[in-house]
Amino acid sequence: MIMIIPPIDPAVLIRDVNASHEEVENQCLRARRAADIAARSACAAEQAAIEARAAEVAYQTVQAEHPRRYAPLPRQVMLALCTVALDGVACYFAAQTLDGSQDATLIWTGLFLAVLAGGEIALDFYRDRNERTWQALAILIGFFVVLLGTLRFWFLATVGVGGLVPAVTGACLFTGATAGFLAVGYRALRMAETRSAWRARREARKARQAARSARKAAATDAAEVDRLIDAYLGHVRRQVLRTCPLKEQLATESAVREHLSGRRT
Repeated sequence: MIMIIPPIDPAVLIRDVNASHEEVENQCLRARRAADIAARSACAAEQAAIEARAAEVAYQTVQAEHPRRYAPLPRQVMLALCTVALDGVACYFAAQTLDGSQDATLIWTGLFLAVLAGGEIALDFYRDRNERTWQALAILIGFFVVLLGTLRFWFLATVGVGGLVPAVTGACLFTGATAGFLAVGYRALRMAETRSAWRARREARKARQAARSARKAAATDAAEVDRLIDAYLGHVRRQVLRTCPLKEQLATESAVREHLSGRRT
């Protein structure tokens, strides 16, 4: 007749092991406490992942309304400002034609640059809102660029750069550069994402970062649980070797691990 040995209850086995020494019991309590923390971290990571997916869907929904405006807004604004700044030298030459002091020349240069920057922004703003206003602004800005070219020609002709032809050539080069930088800046703004898309993308990025941090914390807490349980299983293994058949030892250790980790009550 074959005797069937009932499986050892992990709770009873843990109680017997803990009774062997106070430090062993404290180690068990630390493992259970770490398991509780790991369980909360895992729930937090799952919730963060759900929020990250929701934020990503919200961003994609907003971005889908303007598929051609996909470039990051801050980068495109900085690029547009750089194109305006590159026109600083040309605007400075145009401002010198007004025969003012150095401070007045700098003020006029700033005003010219402000008009160019405002023109880029206005063209981008009205492009999708009012076609006739956009066309009127394009004509006015083009006239302003030509006016700056005329002022530069006047300055170059006055200072005497070698004749009329060099003055015309220099004025045309500066005017072409101004128009080119203006076009590049306008194009940069046209490719920039909308403010709502930028805010949605920023929220989605924050949510992804929070999800990564939560996953990292959950993995760290889970590793801490495994470390403490592995240490405690050393005491359990000595007890099991004396009271449990060989084929039941691994199953018993697994049951104890599940019990300590909270996966089994």
